[in-house]
Amino acid sequence: MSRENINMSELQLYLNRHFLNKAQFAAACAISEAELNDLLAAQILPGPSYVVSENATINSAVFGESDVTDTVAGEYFRSCHTVWCERAKQLVAEHGETAAPKLMKQEFMRDYIAALTEMNASVWHLRVCFEADGTVNIAGLAENAELHWKHFLLGTFGICTANPVSAAEIACKGVLQEKLSHLTANGSKTDFSAAEARGILPVVDAFANAAMWFSPAEYARSSRKRLVDDLRPRLQAAMTM
Repeated sequence: MSRENINMSELQLYLNRHFLNKAQFAAACAISEAELNDLLAAQILPGPSYVVSENATINSAVFGESDVTDTVAGEYFRSCHTVWCERAKQLVAEHGETAAPKLMKQEFMRDYIAALTEMNASVWHLRVCFEADGTVNIAGLAENAELHWKHFLLGTFGICTANPVSAAEIACKGVLQEKLSHLTANGSKTDFSAAEARGILPVVDAFANAAMWFSPAEYARSSRKRLVDDLRPRLQAAMTM
């Protein structure tokens, strides 16, 4: 596996700004670490988005493993994920430990599918989930929702989504990324007309608001670099030609 050596003073600052270690996250959720472990084992809330090891590596569900230095070992949870922990606690209190995980999944998938359905008509047509006439591809939509639930549990959206506090926010970032990727050959297109550029720039701006900034360990490989920071100057240049 190819790895990169990263300036970890920057990475630690990034982690400190947007994430909490396990003890901090449990405290922010007003539960013990043992209770947090039980909720994670029950697969009812997002896991750590990053794991920094004692042997100088950082691992994420999105980008895999990179070599690091000067970073504090631990499991790092997105700080805003306390909202999911609060909902998990409510479900456990109301329905019990056995039923709560299934109910959390049902809620997430219901809200995610509703958001995709709305955005299919108003933002971008997701061909994997909907037919050309707008009717639902039931199998495709269910598979997509199931995949996103799995990534939810892995803590993936803590890495790539600016405000992953609802299934709708998660869906929005994904749909905008799909739209930009289609319109720009995944950020590789260079020849835009002025009219194309004017049409795409608002999508770039919307995606920039929906996407995370990404840490120094992965920014070079991130959708933000590819679809915002590298792409926007080319679009702006096309509008002046």
